[in-house]
Amino acid sequence: MKGDFLVPPAFIQALRDQQSFLLVSHVGLDGDHLGSMLALQQALKTMGKKVVAYLPESVPASLSRILFGLEHTTQQLGDEKFDAVVALECPTLGRMPKGFEPRKMAPLLLNFDHHQDNENYGDINWVLPEVAALGEMTFELIQHLDVPLDRSMATALYVAVLTDTGSFQYSRVTPATHRRLSSMLQAGVATDEVSRSVYRNSTPNVLKLLGRMLNDLTIDERDGVCVAWAEITQKSLDEYAVRPEEIQFFVDELDRVEQADVVVLVREAPGGKIKASIRSRNHPINQVAAIFGGGGHSRAAGVTTDGKLSDIRKALVDAVHTELTKLTKA
Repeated sequence: MKGDFLVPPAFIQALRDQQSFLLVSHVGLDGDHLGSMLALQQALKTMGKKVVAYLPESVPASLSRILFGLEHTTQQLGDEKFDAVVALECPTLGRMPKGFEPRKMAPLLLNFDHHQDNENYGDINWVLPEVAALGEMTFELIQHLDVPLDRSMATALYVAVLTDTGSFQYSRVTPATHRRLSSMLQAGVATDEVSRSVYRNSTPNVLKLLGRMLNDLTIDERDGVCVAWAEITQKSLDEYAVRPEEIQFFVDELDRVEQADVVVLVREAPGGKIKASIRSRNHPINQVAAIFGGGGHSRAAGVTTDGKLSDIRKALVDAVHTELTKLTKA
């Protein structure tokens, strides 16, 4: 099944012509870029290509227990050169792993993304902001490469779409999305195992920390705009012995607040960094993230910055109020 958008012929031809590839994605691991990376890696290897998937971050158990091919990824790179670098879901060069310089790794850079703020920095760019998940684009790419979809690739792509669409709930999910999912299921995806591993397999301590966060959430209403926000300190993570990758779903739980127009979850991260996740019901908020050096989708964005937790949280919430007040009064 080949779908409802065009895969650039130059992109397909580059993957056919080149023999060695380095796959890289943005910092801040998520299921969409991980699943897409693993599926594309396997497809290229099936074509007889040499492929290295660079994955410097640790993968949470919720994903590692259901995805195939993680043993073929690497957390460190040497001096090896490649014919091409494929950047998955990296809207800017600055979103790539620290110290990674694609132009030093290969003469050809392929930019493969669905973020609307992508800067089209590649030699060949394939960017579709209207698509719900990179996993959808990767599915179409594999189809156009004429590589048969097996269970491991299908599972990786299903995880990609599942996690980047809020379990298929977001507005960019289309009938074509579900047609692609149908093909994945026909290839043997165990949907019950995937959903339990991703969404219903938390340790008691993770749930206790979630309870603390929800108990302490704050509602900030001004001029008809409602923001629900919460903070998580490194002290709390240490107290409950919870790893950062285990709380990626917390912002979705915060998004349950009935009257909230926007939710903001801010947490301390190693190295003195502050990370924030922002979700909006009806209005674009990626420009708010951009103020703090972040980015993302129109209604789902993130920030990684330096500063004090309470100061960054206050500045973010204030910026959200300012932006939404302008939008609602326009």
